[in-house]
Amino acid sequence: MPSLSAEEQASRDAALATPEPTRLEGMDENSPYGASQVAAYFLNLYPYAYATGDLTAWKEISGDECIFCNSVIANVTEVHSGGGWSEHWQQELAVISYGTDPADPSRLVIEIHISTPDRMAYEGTPIMGRRISGGETTILVQVYWKGDHWIVEEGDVQ
Repeated sequence: MPSLSAEEQASRDAALATPEPTRLEGMDENSPYGASQVAAYFLNLYPYAYATGDLTAWKEISGDECIFCNSVIANVTEVHSGGGWSEHWQQELAVISYGTDPADPSRLVIEIHISTPDRMAYEGTPIMGRRISGGETTILVQVYWKGDHWIVEEGDVQ
């Protein structure tokens, strides 16, 4: 890996030192509240994964067939295997609503509004920084109660 400037090295060190998000209270409840907490925790793992490259908790909560989940795994792996990282960012989450699947009440879709700040991402050879604009968006997170815990089946940015 090519050497980084002092500023880039400080940014990388700070990103890699980002603490893992804490599991949220109620995540183990088979209820709309529990499902909402799982969806929020899942979205809190997103900036953590891009900052640190640590996908352990992300993989634990993601369903095997989740296209959104698997694309994040592939992207984070590619960025970090090339020596890249993203600055960790604080996002604001607000659960807007939830809906159940009439055919299977164990499946819920949680609608969450996210507000993110501008941030820097670093990748490529040599490492190049690029500004990612923050903004407001809505994400649908589909979760499924699997025996004793929720798994994320899909994520969809609106």
